[in-house]
Amino acid sequence: MPAMRVLRSATCLAACTAVTVLLNTAATWGARADLVAKLQGKDGRKVAGSATAVTSADGMATLVTVSIEGDTPGATRPWHVHTGSCAKSGGVVGGARPYTPMVIDAQGRGSAKATVPVLLADTATYYVNVHDAAAAMGVIVACGDLQQR
Repeated sequence: MPAMRVLRSATCLAACTAVTVLLNTAATWGARADLVAKLQGKDGRKVAGSATAVTSADGMATLVTVSIEGDTPGATRPWHVHTGSCAKSGGVVGGARPYTPMVIDAQGRGSAKATVPVLLADTATYYVNVHDAAAAMGVIVACGDLQQR
């Protein structure tokens, strides 16, 4: 009988360990871990830049960074990650609140970061839009499709 108890205990321990590993990694299943975009100016603008999106360390959010150059000094640019692509637009990912507008410096450069409270699914496509101004969200300064690195 003691050998049977040891065997049951070992089996239970193995099963509990497997469940713990599954629960700890389940939050990141189906999420893209490392995406990048090359941003290009729209409507003849000479703006260029880049963006990255990575899963947060806790697996519960996406950390996004964006930077551009060649823009109008002093401008304030709202920006967001959207579903879809630059060619086929979609809605803002995670709502507008996480995205702090980017302020363009005297050299025409700007950068910003956001912690978006969702994971980017590997079954969807995403892009980054830099908008002209809060009062002109339909005017796109730069855009880039996020792609697996």
